[in-house]
Amino acid sequence: MKKKSNSKLKKFRRKIEAKLIPAVTPPLVTGLCKTLQYRVIGREKLDQYLGKTGFIINTWHGQQLVGYYFFKDCGFYILSSMHRDGDYSSNIMRRFGWKIIRGSSYKGAVSGLRGLLRVIKQGKGVVLTPDGPRGPLYHIEPGGVFLAQKSGAPLIPLAFVFDRKWVSAKSWDQYVVPKPFSKCVAYFGEPLFITEKLTDERLEIEKERLQTAIHEANRRGEEVLKQWLSEK
Repeated sequence: MKKKSNSKLKKFRRKIEAKLIPAVTPPLVTGLCKTLQYRVIGREKLDQYLGKTGFIINTWHGQQLVGYYFFKDCGFYILSSMHRDGDYSSNIMRRFGWKIIRGSSYKGAVSGLRGLLRVIKQGKGVVLTPDGPRGPLYHIEPGGVFLAQKSGAPLIPLAFVFDRKWVSAKSWDQYVVPKPFSKCVAYFGEPLFITEKLTDERLEIEKERLQTAIHEANRRGEEVLKQWLSEK
C-alpha cells in the first residue's frame, strides 16, 4: 500500500510541475530580463546568414537563461531533450517564441541532429549549448561541429556577461542568473566554418577550436563590460 501511495503522490507532483513550471517561469524570466541594461556587440553577424546558409549560435549551458528572452520571438530553433525535463523546457521555450526539435546528445540524438540540419539548410537560425545537457563544464559535444560541416553554416560563439550575478556553484554548469538591474553584455564572436572532412583527429581539433572561440567571446565580453563600467 505504501508503494502505491508513493507512486500516486509522484504522479500527482509531476502533473503539478508540468503545469506550474512552464506557466510561472516565462513571466519571471521576462520580468528579470526587462530590468537589465544591454550592450550588444556583433549581432549584425547573424543577418548575412539568416535566410541563406543559416547559422549555429553556441553559448555555454550555464549562460542560457537570458538567451530565452534575448532571442524572444526570433523563431530560432533549439534542441530539447527527450526526457521529462525536456517537456518542461520545450513548453517554456515555446512561450518565448522558440521552435523546438526534440533530441539530445544521448536519446534521440540522430533524429534531433537530422531535424536541425534540415532547418539550417532552409536558412534558419539554430542555438546550441555545446557543453549540455550533462557536461562536463565547457566540454564540446560534436553535434554542432557535424552540423556545420554538413550544412556549410557558420558556428557563431556567443557570451552573456554580467556585472552582478548569482552563480550556482553546486551545478555542473555553474548556472548564471543575473541580478535585477545589472548590466549585460551580449558578445557575438567571429564565425567559424568547418570545411575539412571530419576524421577523428580533425573532429577533436574543431571541437577545441570552438571551445577556444566561446572562451574568447567571453573574454572580449568581459573587456567590453569593464569599459562600460568605467564610463561616467
